[in-house]
Amino acid sequence: MFTGALIIPKNKAMKKLLTVLLLAAASIANAQWANTTNQFYDSLDMPVTMALSTQKNPLVLKSYPDGGYFVIWEDDRNTATTKTDIYAQKYDKNGNRLWADNGVPVVNGPNAQFFAFSSNQDYRNRNFAATDSAGGFYLTYIDDSINNYSWQRIAVQHMLNNGSPVFPGAGFLVAQTPPGQQGNFAAPQLIADDNKGFFIAYKYIYGNDYIEMHCYKDVNGTMQYFGGGRCNENGLQTADIAPCGIKTDILYPGTSVTDYNIWPDKQGGCNVVISMNGNSGAQGKILAYNRLFRPSKDCKVKTNRRNETGVACPAYTDYKKGNVYLLYKLSIDFQKVACGGGTGPLYTYTNYRLLSNGYQEIDIAGYDYNYPKGVTLTASSNMNADLIAVTKRTYANNTVSDFVVVGFAYRSEIFDSIPFQRSSYSNPDFGYNPIPPNFDSLEFFRDTLLGMSNYYPDFSLAGGGKNIYAAGLMGAYGARTVRLQNLQLQKKSGNTYAFTQSTSTKLGEAIGKEISTGFSSYNISYDQPLVSVNSNGKAIFYIREYYRSTRVSPIGSGAQLTWGAMGLPVGTGVFNNSYYNVEQPNLVLDDSDNTGVVAWRDNRYITGTNTGENIYMRHLGNLDVFNYQPPVRKIRQLYYTSTNLTANPAVLFGTTSQYSPIEFYNSTGTDPGTSPVAAIKDDNNIGILTANIYQHVGAIRKYNGIPYLNRNYTFKSEFDVSASSVDMLLYFTTAEYNALKAADNTIADPSFLSVIKQPNLSGTVPGIYTPVAGEEILTPVTWDSVAGGYFVKIVANGLGNYFIQKINTINLCGSTSTTITSNVTGSTYQWQVNSGGGFFNISNGTNYSGTNGITLQLNNVPTAFNGNRYRCVIDGTKVSSAIYLQIANSWTGAVSSAWENAANWGCGVVPDANTDVIINSGTVVVNSNASCKSLKVNPGASVTVSTGFKLTVTN
Repeated sequence: MFTGALIIPKNKAMKKLLTVLLLAAASIANAQWANTTNQFYDSLDMPVTMALSTQKNPLVLKSYPDGGYFVIWEDDRNTATTKTDIYAQKYDKNGNRLWADNGVPVVNGPNAQFFAFSSNQDYRNRNFAATDSAGGFYLTYIDDSINNYSWQRIAVQHMLNNGSPVFPGAGFLVAQTPPGQQGNFAAPQLIADDNKGFFIAYKYIYGNDYIEMHCYKDVNGTMQYFGGGRCNENGLQTADIAPCGIKTDILYPGTSVTDYNIWPDKQGGCNVVISMNGNSGAQGKILAYNRLFRPSKDCKVKTNRRNETGVACPAYTDYKKGNVYLLYKLSIDFQKVACGGGTGPLYTYTNYRLLSNGYQEIDIAGYDYNYPKGVTLTASSNMNADLIAVTKRTYANNTVSDFVVVGFAYRSEIFDSIPFQRSSYSNPDFGYNPIPPNFDSLEFFRDTLLGMSNYYPDFSLAGGGKNIYAAGLMGAYGARTVRLQNLQLQKKSGNTYAFTQSTSTKLGEAIGKEISTGFSSYNISYDQPLVSVNSNGKAIFYIREYYRSTRVSPIGSGAQLTWGAMGLPVGTGVFNNSYYNVEQPNLVLDDSDNTGVVAWRDNRYITGTNTGENIYMRHLGNLDVFNYQPPVRKIRQLYYTSTNLTANPAVLFGTTSQYSPIEFYNSTGTDPGTSPVAAIKDDNNIGILTANIYQHVGAIRKYNGIPYLNRNYTFKSEFDVSASSVDMLLYFTTAEYNALKAADNTIADPSFLSVIKQPNLSGTVPGIYTPVAGEEILTPVTWDSVAGGYFVKIVANGLGNYFIQKINTINLCGSTSTTITSNVTGSTYQWQVNSGGGFFNISNGTNYSGTNGITLQLNNVPTAFNGNRYRCVIDGTKVSSAIYLQIANSWTGAVSSAWENAANWGCGVVPDANTDVIINSGTVVVNSNASCKSLKVNPGASVTVSTGFKLTVTN
């Protein structure tokens, strides 16, 4: 990264060197960007900005049509004026930085500018920026006049493809309080209008709260206006007894807006959902909807309105292609009423009628509504399907319910000119046309999406293709459950469509939960869970885990996370021997391929700098490759003075059927970083999983002379899984494996290892192996090497202690016989042998009998069988412990020191090239060309090969 002035030298050699340096810097970014295998190391993160002071609230936005990305953030680098500015950076589709180092100012006028306004809703659930479809973007923000203490103003900036802002100073001011008047503007939101412009909405506060929504487009530096209006004008019809019958009137109680959200209607228009309170006892809490629509062609509409005498009169409205109009507007009429007179009094008054309100009512049954959101999907050629969701409570029997997230489904016509609500109609007693045309149907849906919670739970809602996802933290603080819901838009019979829930419960699938251990380092605590969905319906889940990292996972079928329970952490939380915090991850998926970008606020300490909070990012790849798993992080020696180590806990509900890593944090030592110690397949409801590792420091451990690995493991589950098969991978370092192999050189590779599994209800990890009742020996299903080490895969009943050693061994002399009995019983048996290329079935013959029984008979065993491993498959699914067959010959030296004399060997024969040789004591002299498979010479013993001869050790 380059900072400061860049001086171009005149010397050609220096120019060449500078070019090389610039290309090298670009190549680093390209290498990180091109890393589609998702190697989640902190060194592969890309710094977006490391300017002085604090950078926060990152936004990530796709650039069209060039396929690049924008990262936008609030920036406090200009601390001399004690204000916040907004900066941005652009990357091309290959990850090359296009704008100045540390970003360019979007707006840095004399006031404070910020888009993440004060609210108890996560700013990432709102839209502030949108593409201009020309390689730039629009951004809305608050311009807070801190210098003269005037009211906040709503502003917009247009950033061009070259990184230049179009509007100077505070930007283009969409709304501000006129001089001498009162009222405040707040909470702006902005989306693209599919016409190289944008829709902007904001709250106007002056006694009541109003949501304004309008459409603009910058044309060569001039902002053009295309229409809009107030989305929640509120009227209330009243009726009273009067001398002439019923007198009707209209109250205008106004509204208090709790929250609102906007989203595109997929026809060049903009939807809005508003949670508000009608300020009248007759109204109360309301969930409301409105829309700005864009006519697809010019048209003239004829309607009827009653005049003051009650006669229906025609009225005409022109709608112009390209402009936008409110779908629901406050509409009234009035009629004069008179009665009496003659000999009695004459009564006259006016009846006012509410023909339509300035919004569509979605729900009024709630005690309150919070965090409203909406998504629109295309169902068919003539219908879109809208899903509106909100956090809701109800009140009944003097009791306020817990919170749930509720969804409401509506259909909207894909119109050929204007929506049917604004088309011509003749009934003068309605403010809009209430009769829809004949278009496709959407089944009724009004149901729970996520639940339950005892305190205002925000949630995320996103959709694309035929999928909608909702995610939230539901429950009580300290023990909240992460829930994920998937709705799929499906065609039913005929021309009917429906939203169907793909999860096992309408409360959403439980995919994780918070836990409190009393020690912050071993707690699990989460921020808002979010989902990003592209236009094809591909989705990725992401969440910030406190004290650690952002976790991500593509979503497969329904709510299944394909990268395991709660996904994988994209960082380690440890950098340069220090912990660091990750805040505010923001992720966007690409529509055209299987990649994405995540950016976040980061406070890692970089040697030689102290710039405060910064913005980092990384590129993600292979996000929709079936069954793709990112590579395992490097297996590290656990550099702690304590040998009894606690790994990070995990919660496994059995919902992903993928391996979920159990990791330990190294913050010190020569090789700091996060290291996996195990991975548990998430196909059982284990609940909270705790893991402890005993890291022995020193010489290899032994029991009864048999060496075992200097790392052992203990796992304990929240729920009883003793009757369940638990599939797991146990990781260990290359150094640990090599130490075990050096203690027993007959271990050719990790397939020669076995795992001793012991019951353990306490969860305390033992420091040494001691046999206990109920232990069993497990043969690994497979093994493999990974960065820094190896793993063995085992399947065990339940959890407990795990020790790793060489598989059980039978020692024989050549040409002798023995038997092996399966430690697992059943109805059918099939013995198998592994001579180095995997296990294969064996049949009765010269050297084998009983191959389909519980006991295998080996007859006149040839030395070539040395190293064979045997196991039995029971009932076609269960597998016995494996047995290692060793053909060994020990030196006795009974008659002389000559290798060639059979009387000097325990088996009565001279070893051949397939025999393991053990020299415990004495002196051996080789006077011929001899060979053996392995040679073990204990201290004090010696082997001398006479001149002219050689001893070949084949292993």
